[in-house]
Amino acid sequence: MERIEQFVDSKAAWIAKRRERLAKAADDAPRLWSVGEQVRVWGETLELVLTAAPSARAESVTRKGNHLVLAVSERWADSTEAAVAHRKRLVGQWLTTQLRAALPDLFARYEAQMGVHASAIKLRRMKTRWGSCKVSEGIITLNTELVRFPPTCLESVVVHELCHLLEPSHNAHFHELQDRYYPAWRDARKLLNAAPPLATRD
Repeated sequence: MERIEQFVDSKAAWIAKRRERLAKAADDAPRLWSVGEQVRVWGETLELVLTAAPSARAESVTRKGNHLVLAVSERWADSTEAAVAHRKRLVGQWLTTQLRAALPDLFARYEAQMGVHASAIKLRRMKTRWGSCKVSEGIITLNTELVRFPPTCLESVVVHELCHLLEPSHNAHFHELQDRYYPAWRDARKLLNAAPPLATRD
C-alpha cells in the first residue's frame, strides 16, 4: 500500500493535468440541447425530449419519469446557435429552480441543530468551488451545479458552509463540527471530487 501511495504521489502533477484536460474537453463538447441528450438531475441521468409548445408563453421544462421534457415554440426548435442557447437557458433555469426549492428545509433543519443562521443564501455557477461562506456577513453561496449530484452532496456542502459560521478555518475543530453534524461528509466529498466544477459544465 505504501508503494502504491508513493507511486500515486509521484504522478500527482500528471493526474492534475489530465483531470484539467478532461474537464476542458467536457466544457468544450458541443451540445444541441435536443432529443436524446442527457441531463443529470440529483444524481440521475434523464433523457431530453423536445416537444412543441403552441407559444412562447407555453414553453416549459417538466420531468416525466426518466425523461426531461422540454417544450419550446417553433422559433426555438432548430439547431441555430440562438435556438440552442435558448433551450440551454430554459433547462438551466429549471435546474436552478429545483435547487432553490431544496434549500429552505435543509437550512432550517441544520441552522436549528447548529445554532447558526445564514443572513443570505445565494446561487451562482462557480468554476472552482462547490460553496463559499462570507463569515463576516453570514452570506453563503452555493454552486448551481450541485443540482446535478445526489442530494447528499448538496446537504454536505450546506453543512460545510454553515460550519464556517462556527469555525472560519479548515482546522481540526472544523472537521469535528462536520463529523458531528454530517458524518457522511467524506463520502459526499468523494463524489464531488470525482467531477470537479469545471467538468460538470455544459
